[in-house]
Amino acid sequence: MAKDQQGLTLAGAPESAAAFDLAIADYYGLTGDPVGILKRALARDPGFALGCVAIAALYMIGGFRGDHPEVVKALGAAEPTIRRASERERRHLAAASAWAEGKASQAILGWETILVDHPTDALALRLGQDGYYFLGRSLAIRDCAARVLPAWDRGNPLTSFILGLYAFGLEETGDLKRAEDFGREALAGNPRDAWATHALAHVMETANRQDDGVAFLKSTREHWSPAHFMAGHNGWHLALFLIEQGRFDEVLADYDRFSAPKLAADATLDRVDAAALLWRLELASVDVGNRWAPVADKWMAHVDDHVLAFNDLHCAFAAARSPDPGDVKRFSRSLDVYERVGSGDNRRVTAEVGRRLIDGALAFADGDYAQAVEAILPVRHEAVRIGGSHAQRDIVNLTLIAAAERSGQWRLARALLAERAGVRPTARTLAALERAQGRAGAH
Repeated sequence: MAKDQQGLTLAGAPESAAAFDLAIADYYGLTGDPVGILKRALARDPGFALGCVAIAALYMIGGFRGDHPEVVKALGAAEPTIRRASERERRHLAAASAWAEGKASQAILGWETILVDHPTDALALRLGQDGYYFLGRSLAIRDCAARVLPAWDRGNPLTSFILGLYAFGLEETGDLKRAEDFGREALAGNPRDAWATHALAHVMETANRQDDGVAFLKSTREHWSPAHFMAGHNGWHLALFLIEQGRFDEVLADYDRFSAPKLAADATLDRVDAAALLWRLELASVDVGNRWAPVADKWMAHVDDHVLAFNDLHCAFAAARSPDPGDVKRFSRSLDVYERVGSGDNRRVTAEVGRRLIDGALAFADGDYAQAVEAILPVRHEAVRIGGSHAQRDIVNLTLIAAAERSGQWRLARALLAERAGVRPTARTLAALERAQGRAGAH
């Protein structure tokens, strides 16, 4: 049997192992074409079982449903060859199959059990990290990386990426100093690590270091700009800093130059970031013009996917602002069907949390701000279950605050802004709190 870069056995030819290593490096670096690399290797070597499994997993991590033809084809191709593979590779197939069935927690547990025995299994680690991110499990993001880090030699070319994964987990659990230390160590080893850059952007955003964030992301753009959808996402982080500083013209200019053109690639995170950014700008009373139409067009092509409640919330933003009034009806009907006949972990999260947040967003877009408050307020602290990061889910809090203000519930707005000022005492937040205090007092 061949072996990968970490010395783990792979069913297939040595050339397939080399292709696997290259695909994994692209997966971690968010560059190249890992799926294309694996497909070409399989064309030469049908016995490359883990290649099939990795293709299916990468498609699903990228936003494909488990019943998508590409996923079904890849998992089916693995079945006749997996018997000749190692137990580790068979566990990979079981985990990917569970993910395809909507059993996200079971899939992640499968990857975690692989890591207990094989802590340098790079595919299991990255899939587990992505899975935890999709479920919003911050502690697990941190601890998954912490458990395997001692096994990774500092000379391994993937180790800097592992440090970046750990940095993000540390930030999401509030350990900002260590997060920054590990993030900078990761970038010292590989300045082009867009995920480590992303972790540091999170540190600066959480710590309200807007000036540092703008300077850092602008000075490193040449390093992170080749990183596929993470280039757009790091640009989104730059926009958050600029919005907080009131530099809206710069945000719109960057959106037109960098974000809007990336919609053509139809990457899920690019659609998420575009919808989130335009929505945040509108919450800040910025006129975004006709920029919603292409975003809605891309999202409505995926209206029936329902892979994550987090994604569906952003689809709701786009549908609500679409120039086609039928888009909201199409989206709502699709969600109704999903709640009625869907299955798996995400269906449960959608029914218990996601649909309330989505209904609140749709009510907000329709100008029914009191209904938006009624929908969002009871479940806002459960929003973590829809997935994403703290920074991404902050859009829920911002929408709730705006709904309270626009519905004239100034005492609620004052309370929410006082809460926000405790952790984000920026000039914009403090000014909004002062305004709410005055309006609440007047009532």
